[in-house]
Formats: sequence, C-alpha cells, structure tokens
Amino acid sequence: MDALTNILKAMRLSGGIYFRCELSGPWGMDIPQTPVAEFHVVTRGTCWMDVVGEALPVCLNAGDLVLFPHGHAHLLLDSLSAKAIPPEDIIGEQSIEHYGPVVYGQGDHQANILCGYFEFDRDEKSPLLQALPAFIHIKGTDATEFSWLQTTINFISHEIRNTQPGTAAVVNRLVEVLFTQIIRAYIAQTQTPAGVLGAVADAKLGLALNAMHQHPEYAWSIESLANKAGMSRTAFAQRFHTLVGQTPINYLTRWRMQNAKKLLEISNISMQAVAEQSGYQSEASFSKAFKKCMGVNPGACRREAVSVDNSIKNIKS
Repeated sequence: MDALTNILKAMRLSGGIYFRCELSGPWGMDIPQTPVAEFHVVTRGTCWMDVVGEALPVCLNAGDLVLFPHGHAHLLLDSLSAKAIPPEDIIGEQSIEHYGPVVYGQGDHQANILCGYFEFDRDEKSPLLQALPAFIHIKGTDATEFSWLQTTINFISHEIRNTQPGTAAVVNRLVEVLFTQIIRAYIAQTQTPAGVLGAVADAKLGLALNAMHQHPEYAWSIESLANKAGMSRTAFAQRFHTLVGQTPINYLTRWRMQNAKKLLEISNISMQAVAEQSGYQSEASFSKAFKKCMGVNPGACRREAVSVDNSIKNIKS
C-alpha cells in the first residue's frame, strides 16, 4: 500500500453532500468556522468567495471546486457588495432531506452550487491535513487535465438529482473518492507541495516514504531509506527535512506510534506484539517511545479505548 493511501486510511475519512443550491442575486452565504472540511462546486454561473484571514476574494466560475480542509469561515457572494446571511436563513423551511434543491432569490445572475463536507479523525495529527492550506481551489478550466475529477462530480450530481434507494450510500462513497482526487489534483497543480505531500510528489523521496508506510516494523535507518530513494545519505536527509519539515526518523516514529495507537484501540493483541509491529523488540522501549510521542503510556491508551467502547455499548443497549 502506497504512502498516500496509508495516510488517507489512517484519517478515517467520511463525507457527504448537504444540498444543492439554485441562487439568484442578490444573495450571500455566511459560513462560520466548522469542525468538518466543507467544499463547494459551482455547477452554473459565477460567484465570489471571501475567506477569513485571506487578503483578497476569489472569483469562482462554473466547474470550479473549492475545499476548506481546516473548516475556515468564509463567505459566498453573488457580488462583493452583497449582504451575507447564515445558510440556515437561506434554507428557511425548505427540505434538504433529498439534497434540495435550496432555491433562494428572484433576481438575475443565477448560480447553482453543490455544498458538501468531509470528516476526519482530528484526534490524530494527520501529516496530510497539516500539509494543506486554508483552501484549495481547483478551476473548471483545468477540466481536461483533471477529467476524472469532473466525472466524479457529474456522477454525484446525477445521484442527488435522481434519488432512489441506496443514493446516500453511493453519494457518500463517491465523496470519499472525491477527496482523494482533490488531493491528487492539488499535488499536480502545486509546484512544491508543503509537508508530506512534497515527499509524496517527489519521485525519489516517494520511494522511501512508501517503504516506511509499507513496512513500519523494519529497522529503518537513514542509510537504508536513502538507498530506497537512490540518494546519498546526506542529500536524502536534507531534502526530506526541507520538504516535510522533520527528519525521516522523526516522521517514521510518529507514523509507527499512530499505527500502534490504532492497534491498541481496535485489537486485543499483546503489548509485545504491538511493539514488534511498531519496530521495537522491547516492550519497555516501545512504551517509552509511545508515551514520549503520544503523551500517554500504551496501557492507558488501551484502557481508555475499552472504556469508551463500553460506554457506547451501554448507550446503545
């Protein structure tokens, strides 16, 4: 399994579609900071996007997609002079049970927008999320280069316009695919992606990164990872640190501990087995490394997971 696939899997990604909008000017939507990563696809017309903390507004055209990985507050406007109101005021008493459409306004300058979201396990500090900017803007004019992305969007649009039994299941799976495709497009259109995505995009570093993710239990060293990348020890270490922002061994340790935490939470295998799968022959050395990285010892992590699981079972019963 390659590094990007592994990272995405560890994020426990899910998502869905809120609704589709058919908006006529004047209109404006004031979307607050959210715990999820919201996205919008302009399927018809144009609008403006103003992101909190960003200097200039951005014009979005038909076919454009914008993603807010960290849930930044933002405005969607038909013009820069428009007044923005909360989404619930635009929805009013309209039903969004079958994805809308939410119809608002009676003027000109119509814009149709698809609004959705992605959810992640934010308890873990995902190296992918840490590498992403406040927003990602994929232009519809790049449709030829990213035709597979547009195909997924078209499939989602078809499903929500023609709801039938199983539509929600299809849409939710397609939205998960959409996130991966957005990340691919972001890597492709960014000269030097930040963080771990820089290593994913790098032909040589990507080989070493894949090796770490495929076999975290191996006794990797700078030398052996450099050999995987086909680089000298010094050049590999320097380039990895420049792109990822940490040393290869620090990155590997964090990845090992994230895997170990998952094993502690979802399995009953022995602590020694968890240690060995995390690259440690000694349970004591594993426990020390885990506590240093995660802030809690492995035993406490497992007990907390069991306690949470039991609480959920009690609530359901």
